Amino acid sequence: MPILLIICLIPLLLGLIAEYLVCRRTKKRLLRLLPPLVSLLLTAGVAAWRWAVWPAEHGGSSPPIETMILIPGLPACALFLGLLLGWRLWRRLWSPRIIRED
Repeated sequence: MPILLIICLIPLLLGLIAEYLVCRRTKKRLLRLLPPLVSLLLTAGVAAWRWAVWPAEHGGSSPPIETMILIPGLPACALFLGLLLGWRLWRRLWSPRIIRED
């Protein structure tokens, strides 16, 4: 159980920090797409690597879907959730506020 917490918590925090810092430091909108695109490429690379390496390690069979969901899938979901939370934190802290005087 603690290993699953670590597998999910580290990518969540990395995604939150990366997205917040990129949104905070850059002025151009296209550069703000960099963390999600890098995360997507990283996730696809890990999934492709696991798919290619599995038959060599386990006698030529294709990998079960559970292993593909657990290792690239679960940390990737946490990473993308962290990216979303980092973006939301940035929007909350740095967006203009409307103050109504009644």
